[in-house]
Amino acid sequence: MSEELRIAYNYYQTLVDAVDHENQGELQSLLQRKLTSLPFKLQKVQRTLRQHQNEIIRSFRHHLSNGPIEGTNNKIKVIKRTAYGFRNFFHFRVRILMALKNPHIMVGDPQKTKISSSSLAA
Repeated sequence: MSEELRIAYNYYQTLVDAVDHENQGELQSLLQRKLTSLPFKLQKVQRTLRQHQNEIIRSFRHHLSNGPIEGTNNKIKVIKRTAYGFRNFFHFRVRILMALKNPHIMVGDPQKTKISSSSLAA
């Protein structure tokens, strides 16, 4: 194995380990390493990671992701593409809610849920 490949491999493995174990100190020490001590391709990676260092460290603390929202948007786009256009928005909405299977969202017809005068008298 060439010396450059060994350095790159060790740096990469240590970086992956620091992110997997959310080790802030090790990540910071890796990113403070001199750029010239790394192979050219990893120098670009290290510069990018340095620019986003605060966001990466925040992700260690907060564990938030927009993955579920992106998945929901993708499902809606697929329904829209395969439906070839709903004539009624209510039916399109119902189809989306059925696909999402969220028990906290009600599928009620807004025209049929008007308050009647007899229910107000009670």
